[in-house]
Amino acid sequence: MQSPNRIGRRGLLGSALAVAVTGAAAACKPGTTPRRGNPAVPEPVAYLRTSWSADPFARCSYSYLAPSRLGARARTMLAAPVADRLYFAGEATSSEAPSTAHGALESGRRAAAQVAGVAEEGEHIVIIGSGFAGLGCARALVDQDYRVTVLEGRDRIGGRVWTRHIAGAPAEMGASWIHGSSGNVMTEVLGETGDPGYTFDYENSTGEDEHALRELARHEKKLADVDDPAEATVASVMPHSPSAALRTALNIGYPLEYAAEPSRLSVEATLEGRDPKGPDLLLPRGYDRMIAHVRGDIPVRVRQVVTGIRYGPDGVTVTLRDGDTVQADRAVITVPIGVLKAATIAFEPALPDAKQEAVEALGAGLLDKLWLAFPEPFWDTGVDVIAWSDPENPSLWSWWVNGYRAFGKPVLLGLNGGDQARRLARASDDEVVAGAMRALQHMHS
Repeated sequence: MQSPNRIGRRGLLGSALAVAVTGAAAACKPGTTPRRGNPAVPEPVAYLRTSWSADPFARCSYSYLAPSRLGARARTMLAAPVADRLYFAGEATSSEAPSTAHGALESGRRAAAQVAGVAEEGEHIVIIGSGFAGLGCARALVDQDYRVTVLEGRDRIGGRVWTRHIAGAPAEMGASWIHGSSGNVMTEVLGETGDPGYTFDYENSTGEDEHALRELARHEKKLADVDDPAEATVASVMPHSPSAALRTALNIGYPLEYAAEPSRLSVEATLEGRDPKGPDLLLPRGYDRMIAHVRGDIPVRVRQVVTGIRYGPDGVTVTLRDGDTVQADRAVITVPIGVLKAATIAFEPALPDAKQEAVEALGAGLLDKLWLAFPEPFWDTGVDVIAWSDPENPSLWSWWVNGYRAFGKPVLLGLNGGDQARRLARASDDEVVAGAMRALQHMHS
């Protein structure tokens, strides 16, 4: 039974957990967190919150397979070049490692190889986005002596990888883990940096309901018997009225893993991608150091918001929000699936029908984080995972990472995905922090 561990095999915090940070984005003192419950649970001294759906350069955390006639073919269709001028990369285009940072890096290198297969020596390639996909592509092309311009809409590089700090610990606002560290290109990058990795043990947990997990496993066996996994939903094999405990197990298995509810997730989503090998790793020195290593000395033009791309036999013209343009021979587009679905970049001519169908078939998932720092730990510091089921709202604040064990600092990371994340995205910072504190107080009462 792997349900509580799926989050260790995917998720861009997941992937991403990538990000607009609402309200007080930097570590700051929370507003009006109520003092209730167990007095042994102190007030947090700082917090960091993500809200990826509000980020115009992400509009989601990472992609998922929604029910459609395309199934996993949507990813290969999204990755396909257009007219030998437009190339696409990013975790949503990865058939082998979707929704992961290493899938993004692999996709960027794949796009670079596609470009090099048709481009003439010395051509100018414009790359849109400076996450692992964009920088991985740029690095490979620069190493082959192509001229490269990297455009980034934000005022920072990294895309859905963004490391901040709270109480001296690296607070990953986006991607947190290296998923499946054995034979992983990201593990190779980590080795090149010389940085350590912390082996995360999902089984080293407290608070999980083993009975509910076994019940979920019984229902999940029925996924193998679904006639059309591309169009059927995971919810189709689950009880219509699950118990509170089963709702918590479902939440850990799906919204916290795939960033989507079982009712929006195709059965094929649970089958796609290669099976990762080896333990998952957290990064005590931060994911941003790996982004910097992949980038090297490649210049990145930040605050360059792309609004249009015109392409044809003579090359591509990228139009920026300020009216400037960038001329190039070819373009590599690495923006997240949420941005493609929002159609904030106008293509001229319009993208082929197959490409647009692929964009529509992929879901834009949401997984958001709340980092809390305390004067000292009040929780079990010997575990990696703290699970909990709220009797009134079982899918809320149900999964926490113990930052003290990983980083030696008194911090906790709480995650919410799917519908809960979308609901919390509309709440204020004070409301989100107060809700998390109520959960922690009940957990330790």
